[in-house]
Amino acid sequence: MWKIVSLLSQLPLLFEIALWSENIEVSLATRSNVKPIYMSRIHTDPTEKDWRYFDELRGVLEFDLHNGGYASVTPINQELEDLLDWSDLRKQFKLEKWAKEKFSYVFAIEVALQQCSLTAFDIEQGTSKKYPPISLSGKLETDSRTIHRLADALQQDIFGVEGIASLRILYAQREKNREPDGLPWLSEIWICDSDGANARQLTHEKGYCLSPVFLPKIGEDPEFIYVFNNEGQSKIYRSCLSRPQGQPSISLRGNQALPAVSKKGNQIAFITDVAGRPDLFLQSLDSKRQMFGKARQIYSSPRATQASPTFSPDGKRIAFVSDKDGPPRIYWIDILDPKQTKRAKPFLLTTKNRENTSPAWSPDGKKLAYSAKIDGVRQIWIYDFASGEEKQLTTGPETKENPAWAPDSIHLIYNTETDGNSELYLINLLQSDPVQISKGPGQKRFASWETR
Repeated sequence: MWKIVSLLSQLPLLFEIALWSENIEVSLATRSNVKPIYMSRIHTDPTEKDWRYFDELRGVLEFDLHNGGYASVTPINQELEDLLDWSDLRKQFKLEKWAKEKFSYVFAIEVALQQCSLTAFDIEQGTSKKYPPISLSGKLETDSRTIHRLADALQQDIFGVEGIASLRILYAQREKNREPDGLPWLSEIWICDSDGANARQLTHEKGYCLSPVFLPKIGEDPEFIYVFNNEGQSKIYRSCLSRPQGQPSISLRGNQALPAVSKKGNQIAFITDVAGRPDLFLQSLDSKRQMFGKARQIYSSPRATQASPTFSPDGKRIAFVSDKDGPPRIYWIDILDPKQTKRAKPFLLTTKNRENTSPAWSPDGKKLAYSAKIDGVRQIWIYDFASGEEKQLTTGPETKENPAWAPDSIHLIYNTETDGNSELYLINLLQSDPVQISKGPGQKRFASWETR
């Protein structure tokens, strides 16, 4: 188990209790009015031989729509395929026959001259729309990102909700060190698409990197921060996707861990032992995301360990983990003006379970996702700020940790672990089934969504 140990004994409290699961169920109420969609095979010239590429390309769009929270894509059916007349698709569309099949939408996809065209038929309204053709390179790695953008456009048009398919995900991947010298384990920062595809390694520190977080965008080259344990000390580093060679970010003695960035990108919260124990600190950023002023302590408690800060969307509060009253639980605290001399008082949020860790505040401010131990197993729970209720999201025999919200406040990604294997899972609050999106060697944890 890849634990991040208490700062009281070594470095920052990184509570890294990781997880993995195959048979996960959802106990939250799910949405019943998911729209049924039929999506055709990709129609091509009969002489086209690269059928596997087209099947994979279609699979990207099917995954995005089926797991978007609003639609259910029906498997390909040859009888339904025969209903489509490609000689004049819109004019010859058999609306009455499709209406009997009880689909809400039919998506017909065609590729010709290295361009992909999609026509969407609204069965309920009896209307259709042909989307502008998109160019294809013939390389799945490149074209899949184009298809992700198409999926987002479809979701925006049909459901009025901005999609997250075109966003990317950062995560830490740990593997055994094959070199005889050095650390027994190495961990680097990786990036992948929202469906787990196109995974590639970003950092090459040949050390221990973890807890990556995207910075809110201010240019064309997305930036991110992460924690790097270099020569026995953990520091927060800053990097960008085009040149992922990080540099120390916060000028402060001691170990630094578990960074969180405010939605506006003007503050970083983190844990450090500069005062001798793992305390909660805050660092201000200017408009260019550069550090200014000194990092300041905003919460400390005698003989207690703080961990895992997460900002409210308005940047006025922080939720965090503390064991100040016994087992680790989640508290929130107001961020006071630095000129005030009084200390902010923390308020307990989670009361239902004895051990709660890794909180994540939803971008819409309405919910808090976290991990709680139930019958010896860690599960993902959701705290609702409006009702004050705590509801269990996942079940199953394996533990789950480190939930991270997508910008739509509907999708979550988290990591699981069993028998030394750790994988990333995607779940949304409107449908019931989590989907494993990572694969291959290495233990994947601490996922973080790209910002819009």
